Amino acid sequence: MGASESQPEKRIVLLGKTGDGKSSAGNTILKQQVFKSKASPESVTAECVSGDRKVDGRKITVIDTPGLFDTGLDEETIRSEIIRSVIESSPGPDMFTIVLKVGRYTGQEMEIVDKIVECCGEDTFDHSVVLFTHGEQLEGQTIEEFVKMSPKLQELVDKCGGRCHVIDSKYWKKRKMGYRSNRVQVKSLLETIEQKLKDSRNGCYTNELLQIVEDEIQEEMKNVDEVNLLPEEKRELAKKIVHKKLLNRLAGVTTGTLTGAFLGIGVAVASVVSLLKATNIPGVVKAGAAAGAAGAAGIAAGATALKAGIIAAGAGVGLAGSGLAAATGVAFGVAAFAGAIGGGITGYKAADEGDSVCVTIKNTAKLNYENAKGAAKKAQKHQQKLLNKENNSTD
Repeated sequence: MGASESQPEKRIVLLGKTGDGKSSAGNTILKQQVFKSKASPESVTAECVSGDRKVDGRKITVIDTPGLFDTGLDEETIRSEIIRSVIESSPGPDMFTIVLKVGRYTGQEMEIVDKIVECCGEDTFDHSVVLFTHGEQLEGQTIEEFVKMSPKLQELVDKCGGRCHVIDSKYWKKRKMGYRSNRVQVKSLLETIEQKLKDSRNGCYTNELLQIVEDEIQEEMKNVDEVNLLPEEKRELAKKIVHKKLLNRLAGVTTGTLTGAFLGIGVAVASVVSLLKATNIPGVVKAGAAAGAAGAAGIAAGATALKAGIIAAGAGVGLAGSGLAAATGVAFGVAAFAGAIGGGITGYKAADEGDSVCVTIKNTAKLNYENAKGAAKKAQKHQQKLLNKENNSTD
C-alpha cells in the first residue's frame, strides 16, 4: 500500500501522572503544540484533550487524559473528564501509552507504577506501550538497560509485551538521526503500534462500556438535524450530547469505578454497564428527589459505617435497596443505586486507606454488580407492567 493512500485512523491514549510529561509526549508524537505543557507540580491537563495529524496518509489521534491516578481536582470534574476520555477513545484506542519519566524510582515514583499495574486489566496491558520521557537522564544507557535496574519497571514493561520507548521533549528535538532523536524514537513507537495491531486478532482495545458509548454516539449522529454538517462535525456534536447524558446517568459513580471500567477491570465494567443499561430503560430516569436523597445518604452512610469498621459493605448496598423503594414516580431509583456505588467505594477507602486502588474497585464493584443486574430486571418488569396496563386500558 502506498504511503500516500488513506489508511485507518489510529487512536493513542496517554496515561500517567502529573509532571511525567504526558502533554509534552503528545506534542512530540504529533510534531505540533496541541497540548499545554509546562513544569508544574499541579496538573496542567485539567480536561481530556485530543489532537491529530496525518503521518504517511494515516490520521493519528492522540488523547491526553487528566492525571487519573494523582490529580488534585474534585471528583465531579474528574468524573466528567474520565467520561470524556471514554467518549474520545470510543470505539476503543489502538494503544494505551503509559507515560513515565526517566529518573530515580523511589517510594513516590513506584506508587504510580503500582497503581497502573493494579488499575489496568490484562487486556489493557495487551494494548499498551510504555513511553519514557526525559531521555537525556539516561546518560549513555539504553532505555532497556534503565528498566532492568528496577524489578517493578521491568514487570510493567513485561506486562506490556516488552514494548518500551523513550523520548526527550527538550534535548532531542533537533537531532534527525541516532538513538537520541525524537524523530527516530517516535517513528519506532508508531511502528511498534502498527506491528501490535497486525499481530492482534481483535484489533483495537475495547470493552462493553466503550461499545455502548460508541452505539450511543452513532444513535445521536442519526438524530442530528443539521443536514449540512460533515460526518466529522456531526460526530463532534453527538459526542457533546452523549457526554451530557452520561454525566447525568453516572452522577453517583465514583471516579475509581469509572477509571477501572475504562481500563478494563471486569467487575467495574460490569457494574457501570449494568447501571447504564438500567438508566436507558424508558421511565427509569424519572426517579425523583427521594432517590437523589437516598443516593446522597448512601455515600455518607457508606463512608461512616465502613470507617467505623463495619466492613460488610452492607451500608452502600442496603441503602441502595431502600433508595430504590423510596424513589418517586417509579418502583425504584437509579440515582439511589448510583449513590450507593459511590458510598460503598468511598466508605471502603475510608475504612482502610492502606488497601490498593484495585482492591477497592474490585471489592465494591463486585458487591454492587448483582444489585445492578437486579435493578435492571426490576426496571424492565416495571416498564412491562406499565405497558400492559396501558394496553389493557385501550382494549
